[in-house]
Amino acid sequence: MENYNENYNSEINPRSDRSKIESPLEEFLIEQLEKYLSGKVDLIPQYEVQTNAGKFRLDFLIQINGKKIGIECDGKEFHNQWRDEWRDALILGNNQVDTIYRFRGKDLVCFVNDCIHVMYHYDRQIFNERYSQIFNRLITEELKEYFENNPNFKNETNSFSLRSTNEYGEKVGWLNIEILRRNKNDRNSHWNKLYEFSKKYPGLTIDEIIKEREKGWGKK
Repeated sequence: MENYNENYNSEINPRSDRSKIESPLEEFLIEQLEKYLSGKVDLIPQYEVQTNAGKFRLDFLIQINGKKIGIECDGKEFHNQWRDEWRDALILGNNQVDTIYRFRGKDLVCFVNDCIHVMYHYDRQIFNERYSQIFNRLITEELKEYFENNPNFKNETNSFSLRSTNEYGEKVGWLNIEILRRNKNDRNSHWNKLYEFSKKYPGLTIDEIIKEREKGWGKK
């Protein structure tokens, strides 16, 4: 796939406070994403949110015209998917953000342009005009086909397969990519059930709420 590194005018692009970025993975994503965001966007690293089970921090928050979009970069060694789902449920249920995107570290490293394009598919208003003109040069053919076949895909998990190549550029196999997008208006999603459960236990921490939920496993 072509690497497209056109120069851009940094004066019209949002710039995050790099001193607050906590990992190389976060730094990598922002270096790629900033080039394509609208100049109207506020991009805030390590954004703190208050929920009924305590405070959490999102890796990044994008704000534009009153809309808030959270981004989480999930390096394997730092994340537990079950706990992450509870975090997202509490943040969305308490109306702290409108949408949360979760990107796996390996997907960002191997397919960062495809990860960015999933955001564009759902939240185009946060991107600049330049991106709409060049994204076809950046993303894989598999992702183009994915959205052509699923134009109105609404499930929270975007999961698809991409062809991998060897050092000679030959197609040698398939890699699975998985991107989570949870939205506060998706009231039928599993996260909302977790949030409704959390309201039964005001004052408990997220870990205490999870323990209460796990006590009920296997019970009718």
